[in-house]
Amino acid sequence: VNEVLNLEELAGILGCSVGEFPATYLGLPLGAKYKSTAIWGRVIEKFEKKLASWKMQYLSTGGRLTLINSVLDSIPTYYMQLFPIPGKVLEQLDKIRRDFLWEGNSEKHKYHLVEWPKVLLPKLQGGLGIKDLALHNKCLLMKWLWRYTQEEHVLWKDVVSAKHGIQSHWCTSLSKAPYGVGVWKHICKLWEKFSQHKHFTVGNGLHIRFWKDKWLRNTVLMDDYPSLFNLARDPDSTISQNRDGTTWSIMFRRNMQDWEFNDLIKLLQTLQSFSLNTQATDQFKWGITGDGNYTVSAAYKQSRAFNAVTDHWPWKLIWKIKLPSKIVCFCWTALYEACLTQDNLYKRKRIIVNGCYLCQKAAESNRHLFLHCTVTAKLWNMFYSLFGLSWVMPHSIKEAYESWCCWKVDSTIKQTWKMIPAAIFWSIWRERNRRCFEGLSTPLHSLKAECLMCLYSWVNLSYVDSLDSFSDFVGSLVLA
Repeated sequence: VNEVLNLEELAGILGCSVGEFPATYLGLPLGAKYKSTAIWGRVIEKFEKKLASWKMQYLSTGGRLTLINSVLDSIPTYYMQLFPIPGKVLEQLDKIRRDFLWEGNSEKHKYHLVEWPKVLLPKLQGGLGIKDLALHNKCLLMKWLWRYTQEEHVLWKDVVSAKHGIQSHWCTSLSKAPYGVGVWKHICKLWEKFSQHKHFTVGNGLHIRFWKDKWLRNTVLMDDYPSLFNLARDPDSTISQNRDGTTWSIMFRRNMQDWEFNDLIKLLQTLQSFSLNTQATDQFKWGITGDGNYTVSAAYKQSRAFNAVTDHWPWKLIWKIKLPSKIVCFCWTALYEACLTQDNLYKRKRIIVNGCYLCQKAAESNRHLFLHCTVTAKLWNMFYSLFGLSWVMPHSIKEAYESWCCWKVDSTIKQTWKMIPAAIFWSIWRERNRRCFEGLSTPLHSLKAECLMCLYSWVNLSYVDSLDSFSDFVGSLVLA
């Protein structure tokens, strides 16, 4: 049993070699357990190769972020489209990405400044837009459920239907067999999530269930008429089965009682204007996209919409302003108040004397350093004076950023205006690090000039309100 005599001789006659399972066919593992971590070895290897630690020293945080986001495009996504990612593999891939982003490795450890779940959020919800691999994997697998509803008379669908049984025209039954059904069984468990956004375009009514499917006025009849549904002869009957030619003939298991006729009359009035198109087939639609077609990107965005941990995040003030990617990522970290000031170092068990390096009058925190320090306040006051403003500094960095960028200014300096908080944050952070690590301090007038020059360089590099000279630029900073 399970043994072939003269195997080598037969292989020679056929002109082929003897192999064994699991094997690789068309780039995919054949004959391996779908939950096996071994089949993900190539994906892990590609992650490690693309995000090699030696690349960290040549890239800023913005550059590393770009590379992390590009890795998903360079790995074989058909792995993620066919197999659910095992938990251990997911942890390993996330660890590779986390360490690469925050520049931590075995030789030189650096702190992970913001929690990973926040990093994985879309940019408009306060994250860096890095893909959540587990969620992306589910969205790719749900593509098979969509294909099952759309494709007719194809071999793969016939095989799956025969093996698992048919629950309705649009999906198979959930198999309870212990062996050989793992991948599709896992995919079918996503049906409830996938079908939340389904609706139908009625054709001949042969496949859409009269009571249980959403086909009329974006509602389900079993919910609108529960008493009638309880009387239905076949709760899974289709629309066409409840028609007799051009009239409605709803099937009930007994005659109606007098008090039940009111609901039946309401139902028939609702159905009165509806007619079948016998020349067309029923169509399954996915309600998130305008054309009713399922896309992985739309499913991912929709799933993320229900997982926001940050409300009213000012994402446009970060990602829509034309700044170097390194500065954008730094401002994003500052808005989370996660820069490694002494209070954050203390939270990480670093025992140090907490004092602001700039004013030496208060404990150092992100809010103090970027908003309330007397040295920082003089930079803010410089711009207040240039624009003729009077402003009370808000309590948090996020509030300050939002308040500043909400000022109505002339369109000619609008983009420059939005860059000013970033210029102050970056100049103060560099000065803080000079005093902390090099023991050097910059005179206040030089610090102000450095801040203005920084802003000037960003304006010219971004081709926004570009000016010929620094003096012209400073002269243009007038609030209209």
